[in-house]
Amino acid sequence: MTPIVMTPIVASGPTLPLLDDLLLLLLGAMGVAILTRRWRIPYTVGLVIAGMVIGFLRHQGILPSGGEHFELTEEVIFLILLPPLLFEGAMNTSFQKLRENGALIGSMAFLGTLGVILITSAAIRSITDWPWELALLLGTIVSPTDPVSVLAIFREQRVEKKLSAIVEGESLFNDGVVVVLYLLIIRGIDFGWSEISPLEGTLTFIRMIGLGSFIGLTLGAVFNWGLRFIDERLVKVLCSILLAYGSYLLAERLDSSGVIAVVFAGLTMGNSGVRDQMSASTQVSLGLTWEVVAFLVNSLAFLALGFAVDPVLVIQNMSLVVLVWIASVAARALMTYAIGGIDHSMREAFPASWLHVIHWGGLKGAVPIALALGISRAEGISDKGPTMQAVVAGVVMFSMLIQGTTIRLLLQKLGIVRPQESRQRWERHQARAIAVETALVGLNDVAGSTEIDPERLQGIRDRLINIRENIHGDLRQVLEDHPELAAEQVRGVLIRLLHRQRTAVEQAFREGLLSEEALREVQEEIDLLLMQEIPDPVPGSRELRPTNE
Repeated sequence: MTPIVMTPIVASGPTLPLLDDLLLLLLGAMGVAILTRRWRIPYTVGLVIAGMVIGFLRHQGILPSGGEHFELTEEVIFLILLPPLLFEGAMNTSFQKLRENGALIGSMAFLGTLGVILITSAAIRSITDWPWELALLLGTIVSPTDPVSVLAIFREQRVEKKLSAIVEGESLFNDGVVVVLYLLIIRGIDFGWSEISPLEGTLTFIRMIGLGSFIGLTLGAVFNWGLRFIDERLVKVLCSILLAYGSYLLAERLDSSGVIAVVFAGLTMGNSGVRDQMSASTQVSLGLTWEVVAFLVNSLAFLALGFAVDPVLVIQNMSLVVLVWIASVAARALMTYAIGGIDHSMREAFPASWLHVIHWGGLKGAVPIALALGISRAEGISDKGPTMQAVVAGVVMFSMLIQGTTIRLLLQKLGIVRPQESRQRWERHQARAIAVETALVGLNDVAGSTEIDPERLQGIRDRLINIRENIHGDLRQVLEDHPELAAEQVRGVLIRLLHRQRTAVEQAFREGLLSEEALREVQEEIDLLLMQEIPDPVPGSRELRPTNE
């Protein structure tokens, strides 16, 4: 009998360096989110710093690179990262707020953006020996704004929603204008300006903007109509993702602006489909899904900046970086105060101090990064491409580190928001109350595990109880002085109770105590309550009230 020889099997699964890189990027994004939250700095500022560190390590050979590893290309930015970034912002923008401030938003997005491009390009031309076409290209790339960090600070500081709508609305539309101009300039550089007359360029610009708007509005309306016949909320969420990418791809196939198409598709769905065709549970799921998508996309875009640009090249061109950043900030100031000042003098629809915030809040973000990466394809600028990419990376870094970290101070200095001393006082007392309660619980554990004198233990306990009573007295005083905190406290308690009820109902369903129909009905009632300012404590509470009320 032939003996059976057992050969050891070595477990060697498939490797995919690209997946390793993406997992490392996500881990880095998670770490940045935790640290920036703890240090109370804008999240995108932390991402810029982390991206530059990654770039330095990669270009020094410490982190791997090459064909099998993650590379931030034009396709990755424009086809994967850019559509969800624009769609999420547009979906959460109110049509009503846009209409109320349409004149200012439209003027800033079109006339203001063109003015910033021309002024910045003229400054670049004066400080370099570059031809006009390259100066105009770089001026176009650094002109779009990214309000992600600013809007996060606005929400934190409870800035009036009208100001948020102006900043976000301008950013949505100036992105589209800039991308169209960028494509026209690239075409002129590659094929020669003799092939593009001023009239032809103007007509192409209008066609790309107009057709992109039409495609976005049409697809958004069609998707909203189709949502009436779909009951499954996960399918509706999937439809929103298809709409974001589908509108962009269709517009690009028809030689129009995919960026404008995505913006109008998001506006249509967010202001009609979400409100009219989706239940409360679906709206919650949609909001959470796109919040996660926006978080991931922003993280990848900013962190991956280091994969494309060598920080050493940024340092070598630091003087040009500083001059371009100053020129772009000065140009935006001129256009903001000119256009915004005229609008304010005619309507007085907002305080004049808002103009300072609109100007300083024009941060540079993911769109300039995407456009800078795209110039590598242009044949006419191959020798200047790396320098231009380094300048754009440096301008984004300066914008985030200087403007992004000082916008909160500007809001407080202008009196648009004031330091929330009452809230800080409330939180300090809450923290002390938690500490005292923990000490009392710990004292009971100590009493059971040591032989300390019971009288001494009681003395410590009495002292802690006295401190707790004083803290509770301070908390009551804060609530008397600031009743709005009491309302927030009540709402917070009710929200926590409703979340616990939802968890309990879902657990009962898993244990077979409830039917799926009953589960969905109660989930819908709880989600409706969660969307209210001051919700009822339990679903169906109004139906359960005594008839004599």
